[in-house]
Amino acid sequence: MSTPTEFYAIVAKIQTMADNGLRVYLDLPEQAIEQVAELMIYKRAGVVLDVVVTPRPKDEREQDESRKIKF
Repeated sequence: MSTPTEFYAIVAKIQTMADNGLRVYLDLPEQAIEQVAELMIYKRAGVVLDVVVTPRPKDEREQDESRKIKF
């Protein structure tokens, strides 16, 4: 899996851990099942990932006032 895994998401929650680490939760659309399957493989293998975040232009955001992703 050398090609990048791409999907759009909304940051659902950011949490500080007891060891001062950080945990970030993302909400992904239902259409991202293949991408989530890849993430599960990486998790199982203990792979460290490079993550690049790019905000979507405001007119392309697919969310309502409650910050839930619309599909």
